[in-house]
Amino acid sequence: MKKSFLALTLSVLALGIAVSCQKENKEGIKPLELSSGETANCYIVSAEGKYSFPAVKGNSTESPGQISTAEVLWESFGNKVQPNAGDLISNVKYKDGKIVFTASAKKGNAVIAAKDAAGTILWSWHIWMTDKPEEQVYNNNAGIMMDRNLGATSATPEDISSYGLMYQWGRKDPFRGADDLTTKWEWNSSVIATTAQWPEALVSNKTTGTVEYSIAHPMTFIMENSHNSDWFYTDDYVTENTRWQAEKTIYDPCPPGWRVPDGGPFGVWAKAFGSTKAYIDSDGGWDTGDSGVDLSKTDVTLATGKTVWYPHEGLIYSNSSKLSGVSMMSGYWSVTTRSIYGYVFAVTKLDRGLMPYIDSPRAHGCSVRCMKIN
Repeated sequence: MKKSFLALTLSVLALGIAVSCQKENKEGIKPLELSSGETANCYIVSAEGKYSFPAVKGNSTESPGQISTAEVLWESFGNKVQPNAGDLISNVKYKDGKIVFTASAKKGNAVIAAKDAAGTILWSWHIWMTDKPEEQVYNNNAGIMMDRNLGATSATPEDISSYGLMYQWGRKDPFRGADDLTTKWEWNSSVIATTAQWPEALVSNKTTGTVEYSIAHPMTFIMENSHNSDWFYTDDYVTENTRWQAEKTIYDPCPPGWRVPDGGPFGVWAKAFGSTKAYIDSDGGWDTGDSGVDLSKTDVTLATGKTVWYPHEGLIYSNSSKLSGVSMMSGYWSVTTRSIYGYVFAVTKLDRGLMPYIDSPRAHGCSVRCMKIN
């Protein structure tokens, strides 16, 4: 009896395993959940495979609406090479409240959009395909920062893959950066190749200068309005300050566990430098081609012991939508504002200048270096 009972038990167990295997083979491998307890507008993918994340607004639990479909808006390797559709991510779909997709082993960036039945974009998410960024502890307990720009696929000095993507203040979606390290001061420098044709930039007005319009048109650069140098339109010389904040908002472009850093006189860069003043530095830390600076080797450092590479990616100018100043200068957004402006950390080749904070029109396209959330 004991032997018969054991044989029957083993037979039932074997049958269960067989059914389970058949189900997995039929339905495919279960996607790896990217949110891991926190949602965001950007997710890091460091290996090929099948992934999913909740279709919600940034770090909230709020649905963007009645999603009908999900699709890739664009893909890029971050250089001059033109990718083919599906080189980075493929098999994108919306299922059971989640976005599901397959990632290749290649590095780069892509944006996935959720659309309603009419084809209107309800929300979009940045898939950042890179090795896991390292954490760098800045001087004077200023904070923990990533070792690379948001959208960069490496932190290697004098490498185009260290440039990353560009952002307008308060917007969650990225814009294209430069496609090489060549010094370009003129307007309309070359930008990274993508799988999509980008729309023309528009001037901010009562229709285009709204958060709702920016969400539905994540690839459209919205130039400044005449009142407040912002893409966000108002009828007078004021603007709105809650899009990015020290407490991460649903419009923050950084991945889970990270946010756009604090700036200004009490921000991460001023604290790390130990001063709010601008510096004129010697040649230490600046690469021979002036494509950036290692701020662990300059006269006044941000951190010690490791390379702290800040590339010169230039700016997308708020009044023209043109990328300029490549390998000449760079601005790094903070959440901190003053009047109608946003504060950036500015690094310039012209005088080896390091400015912990400086005013910038919020419609500028600048780089972002994410800060770890305590």
